[in-house]
Amino acid sequence: MTQPDYIARGGDLVMAPPLELNGAIMYSFLVAADLGALQTICDEQLNAVCGPEIIYKPLAPFAAIVCADITDSFSTVPPDSEKGWMSERDFGVWIPVVQGTMKDGTWQAGKIGWYLPYVFVDNVAAMVTGREVFGFFKQTAALMMPPAPDAPGAFSVDALVIAKYSPESQAQVLRLMTMTSTQSTPAPPGSWAGDVKRAFEDVWPKIKDLIGDARGLPIPIWDLLKNALEDLVTGDVPMVFLKQFRDATDPTKACYQAVIEAPAHLVKFQDGWFTHPHDITIVPVDSHPIAAECGLGSGTLRAELGFWCRMDFLMKTGKVVAER
Repeated sequence: MTQPDYIARGGDLVMAPPLELNGAIMYSFLVAADLGALQTICDEQLNAVCGPEIIYKPLAPFAAIVCADITDSFSTVPPDSEKGWMSERDFGVWIPVVQGTMKDGTWQAGKIGWYLPYVFVDNVAAMVTGREVFGFFKQTAALMMPPAPDAPGAFSVDALVIAKYSPESQAQVLRLMTMTSTQSTPAPPGSWAGDVKRAFEDVWPKIKDLIGDARGLPIPIWDLLKNALEDLVTGDVPMVFLKQFRDATDPTKACYQAVIEAPAHLVKFQDGWFTHPHDITIVPVDSHPIAAECGLGSGTLRAELGFWCRMDFLMKTGKVVAER
């Protein structure tokens, strides 16, 4: 079936990929997560679309809370490349997943990717482009973060939520998430400067300590290491999305539903280093059950392992894994 041309309209802020994102500083805070809850997300949001042939599994019992500040982003293809650029902040929960295939009744592990069940941005163009093109489940929010990696301060997400579902409840903007540390971590001279391989070698053993006993996980640690090294060599980090639109005639159905994969390609790694531990508070609200859904537990979370990096990257075009 021949696809129709996209109809561009005035006021349309959906930009055509590939998208170049420069001067991005990205903080990653790793927290323990319940493997069963992560598998439920994979089953309900990815595997329900892919069917029995392709099955996603969580890589390990942890998730990353990632906070990014991107200096400028723009389309690299005309005519959108001639329109201009914009900045954006992007906070989300990242789950490492493994795409596997069933062969003779046995699941065989494939590539590692990242699935983002919650993403908040402070730019409406980033929201509509992410949702409509790739399937990023982006929502707008007010996002705050420290001015620099060596400056103390807090990360926060203020989003439109419904605290308790009821006919009388009005949606309101609440502080949904905070990440705080009383210390700053200046990067020592020469730390990770332009050396993504060294960054991986420094972070990797700490991730292994976080994972702990690898027995019973979807793939062995050795395979994880090999796949991670391959991603570093190619510079591509696969992202996984559930792209869907609610049907107008029957709102219980989706008029389009697909699992999409698209790589984020590392163009230039500038520098980075570890952060101090952070305390993370996620407010439980009915509209955004982040901690419960992602298996993060209740109360204050402690991210003992965190790091930041500064880089330029390219969000490439995607491919359809499955659709219905």
